[in-house]
Amino acid sequence: MNVIFTIDKLDMGGAARVVYELVKNIDKSCFTLKIICIDGRTNSFLEKQMLTEDYAIIFLKNPRLKKKILLYRIINRLFFIFFDIISILRLRKELRKSKPDIVHAHQYGIWAGYWTMGNNIPLITTVHSRPDGTFNRLTEKIILKRSILLHRNIFVAISKHNLDSIKSYWHLDSKYARYVNNGINIGSFFSVPHDSFTFINISRQDKNKNQSLIIRAFSRLFHEDPSIPMKLFLVGDGDTHGLLKKEAENLGVTNMVTFPGYVSSAAQYLSCSDVYISSANREGLSLSVLEAMASKLPVIATDAGGVRDLAGENGILIPCNDEYSLYAAMKKLRDNKEMRLFKGRKSFEMVQDYSAINMAKKYCDLYQEFSAAK
Repeated sequence: MNVIFTIDKLDMGGAARVVYELVKNIDKSCFTLKIICIDGRTNSFLEKQMLTEDYAIIFLKNPRLKKKILLYRIINRLFFIFFDIISILRLRKELRKSKPDIVHAHQYGIWAGYWTMGNNIPLITTVHSRPDGTFNRLTEKIILKRSILLHRNIFVAISKHNLDSIKSYWHLDSKYARYVNNGINIGSFFSVPHDSFTFINISRQDKNKNQSLIIRAFSRLFHEDPSIPMKLFLVGDGDTHGLLKKEAENLGVTNMVTFPGYVSSAAQYLSCSDVYISSANREGLSLSVLEAMASKLPVIATDAGGVRDLAGENGILIPCNDEYSLYAAMKKLRDNKEMRLFKGRKSFEMVQDYSAINMAKKYCDLYQEFSAAK
């Protein structure tokens, strides 16, 4: 069976990492796989790794044109639609050449629906965020509504919470809304001895991920008793990276907060950490949280959607953007070693259901089911 993955780009985001784990773990004796990146190259760690591992990847845009597009978008919003249409036409041309039996779309890879619907090819679309927070471009909305109306798209939620949201928001029944949790390579993570008590967050740094909340709560905890050695790892990059560094400086915790930027592997930072913090205002099913669980870390998470599936006995769920609740949870886990170790063990038990191999098998079952029903 020929399966094509369509995605905007292979950056370090969760959707790209899910695609990577899929192409890595799907049985190649049964499936031929290709990835089409609508936005071209990003030169990210993940993209370079996938090219090194020799996966079949098609990049639709060249870097020069991409710079021109960015300029035009700044000048006039109408160019969004104009260049979206150009990208859709290029995507259709590549799909026609590739002759897929099934297309698996991520992000605005949903544009593949403009071709699949006219060619009777099954389309599976993974929804990586809340339904009200995704597919917001006009060109996405058009194909989304059309595919729902004609029942030509299978939507896959990455968490049980998101599955309920998708069914309710788009009025879908269980045939057209499915659940496949994200998965990771559990065996890649480990723990090592370390001196300072360390909190960690690994994520894109922007307003939604809200790492400012972590810095403020960490500062409050540190200044309460500076004699206790503590560290904070904020791993990642993004729009707020510089502002977060400035905030750490203003709050007097610069020496305790490390900003490594994007890293090719988070395992080395997770291995010498004690508690993982997810501070997002909205979240799908965070791969970074799963990786922390595989590293036997307890989890503090804001009640922000799918991540609530991952913060049960193994962690503490707090309200979004609540500095005091985060501070109190951090203090509780820092000061109660028995609780911390118990929740860390629970994390490792829970994460066994979230392996990349299991994820790939569930998607393969979907491919087989809807290809046969074509």
